[in-house]
Amino acid sequence: MELEVESRNVEMTLRWKTEIESRMADLQRRHEDLIHGRVTLTKNPHHKKLANVAEALIVVTLPGRQTMTSRKEDKTFEEAIRTAFDAMAIELRKYREKRGRTEVRTSPIPPFRGVICKL
Repeated sequence: MELEVESRNVEMTLRWKTEIESRMADLQRRHEDLIHGRVTLTKNPHHKKLANVAEALIVVTLPGRQTMTSRKEDKTFEEAIRTAFDAMAIELRKYREKRGRTEVRTSPIPPFRGVICKL
């Protein structure tokens, strides 16, 4: 699986990068068919969001052009990373459950009808 890690308006630290890589590896172990993952850490400079300035965005690509996105804001980047990966795990689990419940509908087989002519 490809993994892209980037940051905006903040310098990426080694601790954040290793935590992101370990959590993405954990997701990869539980869901083997992940094709691509992108994690973006953004510091929100907006003055009205002083409480939650750290934002973590996770985008994961699945086969069949399916993408899952998780975006969480928090006070620190560690908390934002943790909550975003937890949300992504929940989204992937729900996706798997929904895909596993589908049934293939077939037309009902009509009962045998006819007249026996010879035995």
